[in-house]
Amino acid sequence: MPRLPEMGALPDELARGGSASVAIAEALRRAILRGALAPGERLRQDAVATRFGVSQMIVREAFKQLVNERILHAEPRRGVSVAALSVREVEEMTQLRSLIEAQALAWAIPEMKESDLKTAEHILDELDKAGSVDDVISLDTKFHQTLYAPARRERTLSMIDALRFNFERYFRFAWEGASYLGHAQREHRVILKCCRDRTAEKACVVLRKHILGTGTPVLERLKEWETESISARQGHDAVQRIALDRFPAPRSPQDGGGSFRKGALRMKDRSR
Repeated sequence: MPRLPEMGALPDELARGGSASVAIAEALRRAILRGALAPGERLRQDAVATRFGVSQMIVREAFKQLVNERILHAEPRRGVSVAALSVREVEEMTQLRSLIEAQALAWAIPEMKESDLKTAEHILDELDKAGSVDDVISLDTKFHQTLYAPARRERTLSMIDALRFNFERYFRFAWEGASYLGHAQREHRVILKCCRDRTAEKACVVLRKHILGTGTPVLERLKEWETESISARQGHDAVQRIALDRFPAPRSPQDGGGSFRKGALRMKDRSR
């Protein structure tokens, strides 16, 4: 696990005496989201425990939490690794988000106050000036949370937060900078205007289109990456096959009838 030291300082929660396993899970989660730990990379309990100066039992609890969030993948007798990026998962999360978030917005619009709309508009103004992917993700999340919060449907809002959080890793993977932000902001302002006008049906249609549109470039980039990875593996396997053909492994005396045994028999015959 060579990149473990790059995960940053011990989380503030642990320094303040909070739950150690929650703090370790947050540190690993942040490292995975920012790409410090790559898909498929294995994590060892003892290494993580040493890195943060905690017991392996605490690290095991942190691993369990991240496995439940589908950020880590557990295999019997092989430990845990960073969950692979998956086209199927992106498709599933995008479709679910388009349905659940649209329903949350439909519930929220009749309950919105002017203060909610002004807060959302202020967030969009800040988002126009965002200069980093971290700022974009943070402000985008705040904008959508502000729109959905008046619904007061806690189970739905919790599901949305979980889906958006898991989608973040894919969003960072396919981040395209200003070209994405400009298009997204135009749709954000249309959604906000629909909320002001109390045209819930139109707002939900635009929101669904917005979410599905966010998933499209992620899917395209991920499919390209998978194709490149497959090509690279095939090329590596071809090189290995060529090497094996040119330099066959020596036959051992235990092969039975192999070259070592035949040579030994010839030497024995000549000695007679």
